[in-house]
Amino acid sequence: MWDIIFLSAHSSYYEGRVNLGFILPRLLSSPKCLAVFTRDALTAADLNRQGLKKAKFVGNPVMDNLHSTAKDLPLIPEVPTIALLPGSRLPEASDNLILLLQLVKEIVDLGSQPLQFIAALVPSLMPELDNIALRYGWENHSGKLCLSALQDNYPHKLGVEVLCYSDAFADILQHANLVIGMTGTAVEQSVGLGKPVISVSGNGPSFTYRFAEAQHRLLGESVQVFAKQPANHEVLKEAALGVYRTLQDEAYLARCAKNGLERMGRSGASIKIADFVVNNL
Repeated sequence: MWDIIFLSAHSSYYEGRVNLGFILPRLLSSPKCLAVFTRDALTAADLNRQGLKKAKFVGNPVMDNLHSTAKDLPLIPEVPTIALLPGSRLPEASDNLILLLQLVKEIVDLGSQPLQFIAALVPSLMPELDNIALRYGWENHSGKLCLSALQDNYPHKLGVEVLCYSDAFADILQHANLVIGMTGTAVEQSVGLGKPVISVSGNGPSFTYRFAEAQHRLLGESVQVFAKQPANHEVLKEAALGVYRTLQDEAYLARCAKNGLERMGRSGASIKIADFVVNNL
């Protein structure tokens, strides 16, 4: 039996040098292991320096199939789009969405420039929208969460709308100027597309400060992490300021585009890995 490995859980970006432990290097060095594909170029170079010459980087498969499907999203041209990614596991994703809606309020309250918001949700979260809206002062109109400007507890001159979709993930990321993410792979994909990402810590169990901090090490300056504890009102205000500051920093946005390619690579890794399998097994 021959082995071809995709080493998804290890990266030199975490600690500067990959430590594969005692057993794994022996398995990967076996003549029966034909190739070790890594999640980033830095890790491949690191493993080669450590003597594992079969390590190579051809891109990260999670970057494949992120092309726009021409989904008709009712977005206003020229208005910056903020994508909200609350995660995929319920009930945590529901709690994260509630936190992100609070952050949306803080962003709009600053009123520095017009913005539009769109959330990429898993299908199982869509039925929760009525309950979330009812509990937190929003209205759900067939997937459009609205906060009326006429509410006594929200005396902003403009209403707020958050468009929610469960079938437009790639299109949402392609349209986004900035991503607010509380998830794992979807944030990696956002960074790979060159998007700046802002993260706030939730109550977990998955997306906590510890997870977000490790994600920042993995993905670099494209990810800005706010707060070492579950986000409170002051943290959300700070993150809201960070949104406007980020959108106005053209030099930083250019670095995010470059950093995304360095950390995640271009699309097409799945085909390259499949070709290697066909040609070598």
